Amino acid sequence: MKIEIKNRWSGNVIFSHDVADNSMAITVSAARATDSDLRDSNLRGSNLSGSDLSGSNLRGSDLSGSDLSGSDLSGSDLSGANLLLVRDDIWAVLSSAPREVPALIEALKAGNVDGSTYHGDCSCLVGTLGRARGADVHALGSLKPNSSRPAERFFMGIRKGDTPETSQFSALALVWSAEWLATMQAAFQGAVEVTV
Repeated sequence: MKIEIKNRWSGNVIFSHDVADNSMAITVSAARATDSDLRDSNLRGSNLSGSDLSGSNLRGSDLSGSDLSGSDLSGSDLSGANLLLVRDDIWAVLSSAPREVPALIEALKAGNVDGSTYHGDCSCLVGTLGRARGADVHALGSLKPNSSRPAERFFMGIRKGDTPETSQFSALALVWSAEWLATMQAAFQGAVEVTV
C-alpha cells in the first residue's frame, strides 16, 4: 500500500511512503502526518498550514518556502531540515523587540521558555520578550501575539525546563537568536545614537 501527501495547490506529491501490513498509520486531514518518517523529503514550497507533524522525523528535509502556519512540530526531529522561513520569522519578531533579545537568550539557556503560554515567568517567544520589556504581550506596539505565525508555532516545541542541551527547538532558537544579535551588533557597531 502506498500513502501519498500532495500539495493541495499544485497536486505534486510532497510525501510518499510504502506501507507493509499497515505498519505506519497516517491520517491525512489538513495534512496530518503524526510520527511520520519524512527524512530528506523535499517539502519546499509546500502548504503545510494546519498540519500535525508532531513526532515526525524531518531530519534533512527541505522546508524552505513552506507555509508552516498553524502546524504542530512538537517532538519532531528537525536536525538538518531547511527552516529558513521559521528562522526569518523569528528574526522579524526579534527585530520588533531588539533590546529584549539578550533576555530571551538568557531565558532559553536557563530553560525559562514555554511555547504554550503568553503569560507567566516561563512563557513563549512574544511572552518572554514582553516580560523582558516589563509589558503585557498586548502592549508591545507593532509586535502582536499571533499563534499562527511560524516563529510562535516553532516555539511551541519548547516546554518549561527545555534547554539547548535537552531540546533541539531550544537549541535552534538560541542559535538563531544569537546569530540575529551578532548580526545587529556588527551592523550597528559604533553607530551614533540620534535623538529627535
